[in-house]
Amino acid sequence: MSGAGGITTLVARDGEVTSMAVFGELDTFTGNDLVGVLLEQCLVHRPARVVVDLSAVSFCDGAGARALAQMRELAARAGTEFAVTGARSPTLLRVLEIMGLDLLFRLDQDPTRHPGSASR
Repeated sequence: MSGAGGITTLVARDGEVTSMAVFGELDTFTGNDLVGVLLEQCLVHRPARVVVDLSAVSFCDGAGARALAQMRELAARAGTEFAVTGARSPTLLRVLEIMGLDLLFRLDQDPTRHPGSASR
């Protein structure tokens, strides 16, 4: 488990899948830290898939959402599938929807998303 500022991550590998659980606030101050974890602890092992669990994210602003988009792009460049799960917070969902990232991450297909959550 690693932590920096207002964010903590837990990275686990299971075969070709690397999972990253994110805890805390994803914002201007922590977005770059999260991208760093992806590069240093996830993509370095060349997994087929990286799954980022946001169920414990208490806050996300536009900069945090941009960090998620950047992570997806970096994973794609490395030939790694990138998925986001656990986007449950109404505030987090709204930020992702405003930026169009709910469609990019296909959050409507997230099995951890609560029934009745707002969706486009």
